[in-house]
Amino acid sequence: MTLVYFCLMQNIKAQKKLKNDGRKLRSIKSQNIIVDALMQLIKKGILEPTAQQVADAAGISIRTVFRQMEDMETLFFKMDEKIKHSYKKVIDSLEPKGNLLDRIHGLINLETKIFEDNLQFIRSTLGIKFKYKTLQNNHQKADKDLKLLLYKWLPEMNNLDNSLQILLNSMNSVGYWIELRENQMLSAKDATKLKVNIFKNTLLEKLTK
Repeated sequence: MTLVYFCLMQNIKAQKKLKNDGRKLRSIKSQNIIVDALMQLIKKGILEPTAQQVADAAGISIRTVFRQMEDMETLFFKMDEKIKHSYKKVIDSLEPKGNLLDRIHGLINLETKIFEDNLQFIRSTLGIKFKYKTLQNNHQKADKDLKLLLYKWLPEMNNLDNSLQILLNSMNSVGYWIELRENQMLSAKDATKLKVNIFKNTLLEKLTK
């Protein structure tokens, strides 16, 4: 193999890789546009947009939607992953500090921010998760993440009876927040205050006996 031929082949390979990389970047950009369109629709209160509504909002054809997304489950899953990435950054930016009361306030306020920033998406996911296995799995993972967060901020939980741990874990879930906000019709401020009081009264009462 001559040097000229070798250099020619290397150049062809480089161009092919560049072309493939460019195609991949365009695909990622298109997928982001589609996911953003879905999120904008949900923010407006359309909790289960159709593929056509997403296509119209994104300014593309429905054919393009399904060229980039295998199905609607894939689209909702990608939205769920994007949301998870955003709230994980919020969680990672804060560390528990102070006494028990300080940490109760810190944890509940942190969760309030996460829940309220993503309230429409939570409503959407809870409403359609029974249709899609991937969303069911993500919901279970989110509850596990909240449990880990709870015990990270309030390790005193380990000193409670198992029944009380189960109760407080339930009250710290996404589902409980929706119960307070929608079924009980509490404001975010009042729901936060209620959760703080429940955790404060339970932990302080049981741990100071």
